[in-house]
Amino acid sequence: MKLPSFLRNTPPKRRSKRSRGMGTTEAIVSLAAGVLVIGAGAMALRSTDVLINRAEGKASLRQNTTNGLRLLRSEVERSMHIMVNGSKASQGGDFDLADEQYAASLQTCQAKASTSNQVFRPVFGLKMIELTDPVFYGISTSSSGKGYSLSRCGAPLSIDGTYNETDEIFIARVIDDIAVMPCANGECTDTEESNKTKQLKDIASSLDVNFSTDSYTTPERIYREPALRIETDPNYKLVKFIDPNTGTEYNDNLNESHLQLSNSSRSLSIYPLYLAAFARADKRLENYGETGIAIDSAFFPELNSDRVAFLVDGSGSMSACILWGSGNGDKRTYWNGQRYQSTRRSCAMTRMESLQKELLAVLTDLHHNAPDTKITLTAFSSKGYSNHREWSRSSDGLVRIGDVDHYQSAKEFVNSLSAGDVTRWGGTDPWNGLEKAMTMADVNAVYFLSDGEPSQDRRGRSWSSRDYGPTVEYYIAKNNQRTTPAKVFTTALGLESPWMKLFAERGKGVYTQIDPESLKDNNGIGNNEGFCDPSNPSANFDYCNDADDVELTGAGQFRNP
Repeated sequence: MKLPSFLRNTPPKRRSKRSRGMGTTEAIVSLAAGVLVIGAGAMALRSTDVLINRAEGKASLRQNTTNGLRLLRSEVERSMHIMVNGSKASQGGDFDLADEQYAASLQTCQAKASTSNQVFRPVFGLKMIELTDPVFYGISTSSSGKGYSLSRCGAPLSIDGTYNETDEIFIARVIDDIAVMPCANGECTDTEESNKTKQLKDIASSLDVNFSTDSYTTPERIYREPALRIETDPNYKLVKFIDPNTGTEYNDNLNESHLQLSNSSRSLSIYPLYLAAFARADKRLENYGETGIAIDSAFFPELNSDRVAFLVDGSGSMSACILWGSGNGDKRTYWNGQRYQSTRRSCAMTRMESLQKELLAVLTDLHHNAPDTKITLTAFSSKGYSNHREWSRSSDGLVRIGDVDHYQSAKEFVNSLSAGDVTRWGGTDPWNGLEKAMTMADVNAVYFLSDGEPSQDRRGRSWSSRDYGPTVEYYIAKNNQRTTPAKVFTTALGLESPWMKLFAERGKGVYTQIDPESLKDNNGIGNNEGFCDPSNPSANFDYCNDADDVELTGAGQFRNP
C-alpha cells in the first residue's frame, strides 16, 4: 500500500526543543500514527457489509477477513489494554468486562442489537485513552443467518480515523460468516445433541465467553457453536485467534478458527481466520514520587508531583490542523493562522486533538499508577465563550484522580474541549486560571500550555513584549507566597514564547517549545497556510472551490484566538 506523502517525505528541518531536553517530533508522529492507521479501519468497517453482499465463495471470505481484521488489529494496537469476561481479570475492575462500570454501555449495545432482532454477546473490550467508554467486540449471528459474526459496538469512527464519542453508539458486523462447529467425526455427544434444536441466536446469547484462569483462553467450541476461540495474556495486551477445538477428531480445516460459506450449489468454502495483535499504549510510569521515575509526556514533561494544576488553552486557534489527510469527508472548520476556514479536506489531527491525547494519556497513567495524585483541570479562552471553564469536580480544589468517578469525569471534561462550534471556543485569556493556580496553597506543580500570545494583558489592555517581565514577576510573587512554591512548567504549542520561557525559568520548571515545523504535515501546507494558494505547488484545488472551502469572515474576532 502506498504511504501518504507526509509519511514518505522527510521534511528538510524539524525544530522541536525543550529548555532541558528531549525533542517532541516523534511524540507528535506517534500521536497521529494510530489515527492514520485506524482511518483505514474505519473505512473497512463501513464497507464490510457491502463487500460481503457482493462477493462470493473464497473471494468473499478472504475480503471479509481482510477488512474486518484490518479494523480489529488497528483498534487493538491503538488501545491501552484488553478487558475480558470472568474472574480471571484479577488485576482489578478496569480489566474485567463484567465490572459494573461497563454495565450501562453493554446494555446499550445489547439493546441496539435487539432492535434488529440480533444478539450481542460481549467477548472482550478495548480500553482507549481518548474514550470514556470502551469499544466492545462480541458474538452475533451472521448476515445470512447460517453462521456467526464478530460485531463491534462503541463510539463511531470518522473517515479520518478519529472517534466521535458524542454521537450515538454504533454497532456493526466486523467479521461475518464465522463457521458453525460440526460434531467430532460426525458423532455428537449428548451435550452436543442438545444444541440441535436450538437456533443459532439462542446459542450465541448463552455462549460461555469466560476466559480460563490458567490458559487465558475462551472455552473450546463444540457442535453448532462458533468456530472462533480467543486467547489473551496475563498483561491483557494480546488478542489472538486460536484453534476452536484441539481434539484430534477434527481435521486440519476444522481445527482452526475459520469462516465458512455455502454457495448456490451447496458446496462449502472455508477460509482460516488468523489474528495476533497487541495493545501498544505504554505505561510510561514505573515508579512515582520525587525520587522515582516521572511521566515524561511530550506536552507535560517530568511529572512526578502529587498535587498538580493543569491549565490548558481552549481557544479557537487550537482547531488548527497539524496533520492533513489525503481524502475528504464531512465539512469541518479550522483556524488557518489568520481566520477560520471551513473545508471538506480530511484532517488527521488538530492541535486540540493532540492536546487531548497527551492529557488523557497522562490522566490514565496517574489513575492507574499514582492514584493518590490530586489535580485540578482548567481550560481558558475568553470570558463567556464555551472553552473558558473549569472542570466542575476541581472547582473547589484538588481532587484525587484515583477515584473512578473523578477519573471518568476528568476524561469527559478533556474530551468536551473539542465539542461545539470552533468559532465559539474563544480567544486567549489565561489570567483568571493562572491567578487561581498560582495561589492554591496545596499545589506543588503547575502545567501551563498555550498555542498563542494572550489576546490582552491581565488588566485587559493590549499585550506586547513590555508585558513579559512584569507578568512573570507578578505570578512568581504569588507563587512565592506559598510555604513551598510550586514548580512551573510551560508548553508553547506551535510558537516561540519568550514570556512562557521566562515563566518556567523563574518557576524552576521546564519550558517546552513545539515549533510550527513540528506541528505541520510534510506537504508544505502546514496549518491550512497556502492549500488554496495558486503559487503553492502542493495546493490541492479539489478543496478550494466555493462549495468546499469557505473563509468564515467575521468569525475570528480575536487577534490571537
